[in-house]
Amino acid sequence: DTVSDTVSDTVSVSARRASRHAWCAALLLLALPAPLVAQDAPARPLDQTADFWREVRQPGYRRSRELTRLGQRMLVRAMDERRPHVRAAILEGAILRFRRAHELVPADPEPLYLLARSTARYERPRDDGSTERRDQESIALWEELRAVDPDFAPDEVGFELGILYTKAGDFDRAAAEYEAALARVVPDGFAATTRANLAEVHMMAGRLERAVEEYARAVTLAERDSSPGAGPTLSLALFGAAVALDRLGEHASALDHASRAQSVMGGSMGVLRQEGVFFEPASEIHYYEGLGHLALAAHAPLDERRAHLARARTSWRQYLTLAPRDDPWRGLAERHLRAVEARLEGR
Repeated sequence: DTVSDTVSDTVSVSARRASRHAWCAALLLLALPAPLVAQDAPARPLDQTADFWREVRQPGYRRSRELTRLGQRMLVRAMDERRPHVRAAILEGAILRFRRAHELVPADPEPLYLLARSTARYERPRDDGSTERRDQESIALWEELRAVDPDFAPDEVGFELGILYTKAGDFDRAAAEYEAALARVVPDGFAATTRANLAEVHMMAGRLERAVEEYARAVTLAERDSSPGAGPTLSLALFGAAVALDRLGEHASALDHASRAQSVMGGSMGVLRQEGVFFEPASEIHYYEGLGHLALAAHAPLDERRAHLARARTSWRQYLTLAPRDDPWRGLAERHLRAVEARLEGR
């Protein structure tokens, strides 16, 4: 939880991009990088600093910077906190500071950016088992940031709005936001993640052929990415392609993609449950894992095959339990379950 007291006034866009990987049905939330430490420099008289003249032009600017730095430290602490209620409390403190910083200097995009980002990550568990979120508030803040400064991290603004509109079930708007992000993005890793999110919302909207096309583009981008997050990005894109292909009726190709997705991560499906990955709707993870277990069974020795089939049966049962009654893939999941049960019974 220790963070240097000296924090740069600006969160570097390149630093944000270096840490950014996020998904929709397999969606990795963006991690806030550690605040950048300002380079040592000789002290200068106050009237020679940029902040002095900024304060003259925009009264309240200096206090806004102080609040922004405090909020940044709290936001970093919150992202490292694993206790949900404590994390929510720290985020509330950060949100209050970013909001006040924004009120002091409304034309400064940075406090507004951090305010939008903090509200997008806010989650507080309720006593009834549900979760309090601030998605609609965050959407309004990202839209406000776009209006204040259209050139401030436009790819990230579109990306974040794509996630939020996906959670809201507005898949067409989400797709439009991901397209807007892709129009401004450069790094292969971020482009791969954004492209795969775009594929996912097309799949959720029932546009399976388009989803397969976008997943293929995401895979190509991830394969040529050399950043540390390339492996998980590639694996998740391959898993997404597997699900889309299966729903198109191309089951053999789906299993091939699911097998490859696991091989990228050393034969593991752990990427589907790693920190920051979420599924919309929540039942989707069991579809992904069901295909993954079937792919493992297809290549397993005879003495191990039954265990993989049993896990696949569990996944399909969980999917059918959690999926909405009007889920368009319910019938296909039921057929997969019957086929697995028949194999386990030797029929």
